[in-house]
Amino acid sequence: MIELRGEKAVLRTMERAHCRILWENYEPVEPIPTEPVRPGLSVEGSEKWFEDIQEKQEKSQIYLGIFDDEGDIVGDIQLSGIDWRNRTASLGAGIALERDRGKGYCTDAALAMLRYGFDHLDLHRVSAATMENNAGAIRVLEKLGFSEEGREREAVYWSNQRWDRIAFGILKPEFEAIQS
Repeated sequence: MIELRGEKAVLRTMERAHCRILWENYEPVEPIPTEPVRPGLSVEGSEKWFEDIQEKQEKSQIYLGIFDDEGDIVGDIQLSGIDWRNRTASLGAGIALERDRGKGYCTDAALAMLRYGFDHLDLHRVSAATMENNAGAIRVLEKLGFSEEGREREAVYWSNQRWDRIAFGILKPEFEAIQS
């Protein structure tokens, strides 16, 4: 079982109950959500999510829960779309409750996950993408040393508006230089 420790967050395998907690408690960012809200999906959706995580774990993704220092799950993080031949992956993360956002959990978790990806999985490149209105995600990615690599103009239609999707990336040598 994987357990990665940061200064504020502990990353470890999510059990079925953790998926359900995140599923039931996710609070969209207001006034404009940064992710599509899926009204009407029952909690059984968390069961399918858990099964999907288990099916892909260590094959094409590393998916972990973000836990606070008291052991409560506050979010999730993943390296997905792992291309073992080209040594690349995509980083994604989320903090479920608004009260837990802005406390450094996501930055700390992403730093731990990047260290794991570069040091233990021998990845060479990690990418990430977010909508232009997700200031928190952009701030985290820039703080970690990601560079903006491109922008898909008006690629996402959400909340009756068109939003750009911004692509970011970081290479292993760049990450190592920042960490020294």
